[in-house]
Amino acid sequence: MIIIIYIVFSIHSLQKMDAFGIERKEIENVVRKGMKWKEDKEDKWHALMNNIEVVFQKSNEIIFIITIYRGEREK
Repeated sequence: MIIIIYIVFSIHSLQKMDAFGIERKEIENVVRKGMKWKEDKEDKWHALMNNIEVVFQKSNEIIFIITIYRGEREK
């Protein structure tokens, strides 16, 4: 059985990627392979790898990228 996951980017996340010089493939790798955690009482997930943090939501076979952070930030 093959499961296809679609990754959809918000306009905001595309703007952040452009500003940081990050490619879509890098974001996909962070979501697939990075350290993940979920926000309490919310649908938002975070993934962190190589100093890139991705905030996203999951729904069945769709991952919706909300925003992206670069570097260290306070949680």
